[in-house]
Amino acid sequence: MSEIYKKIDEVIKLGLASFMKSEGFKKSARNWHKQEGDNWLVVNVQSSSGNIGAEGAFTINLGVYNAEISSLAGKAPLTGKPKEYEATVRERVGVLAHGVDHWWKIEKESELSHIAQEVVEEMKNYGVPWLNTHQSVSAIAESLEQQPSLESLSAAFLSGGEAAAILRLKKAIESRPRAKDRYVSWAKKVGLNNDLG
Repeated sequence: MSEIYKKIDEVIKLGLASFMKSEGFKKSARNWHKQEGDNWLVVNVQSSSGNIGAEGAFTINLGVYNAEISSLAGKAPLTGKPKEYEATVRERVGVLAHGVDHWWKIEKESELSHIAQEVVEEMKNYGVPWLNTHQSVSAIAESLEQQPSLESLSAAFLSGGEAAAILRLKKAIESRPRAKDRYVSWAKKVGLNNDLG
């Protein structure tokens, strides 16, 4: 196990692990899960691929897996806890807190307890509130508005009905014309009876 790997684990141990437990999440490796009905809230600590020796960086990924949206989008049902990348909607804590993708850097002289404290503060102020807010279909639909995906279309359909779904469907086809057949197939499956051209 590399030195930087141990240091990131130490940062987690110094704050994030106990904070996530206090919020009702269960830990597995560098992932935390919390089930809310059929849905899952997911947190993942991701190491930089450039980490080497005693120095490196990490970020924190957030995700909410919504079973209803996922099912309508044609995804197979989960057989266990979702991975963060399988979530219906995803974000990084750093983007929420800093407005840009943010990675915590660990250098030889870094004070790990200070980094741990900062991580907990940003999870408390930004990460957990985002996860809680995105338990609603309407919030997920809003976050996915610019994303031409079946999850986005399904969220629009569930939160805003046929009119909202058709509007988003037309935008998706316009931005990704090669995926038109897939979008139209989805529309027929959910019963959208509209001339899509």
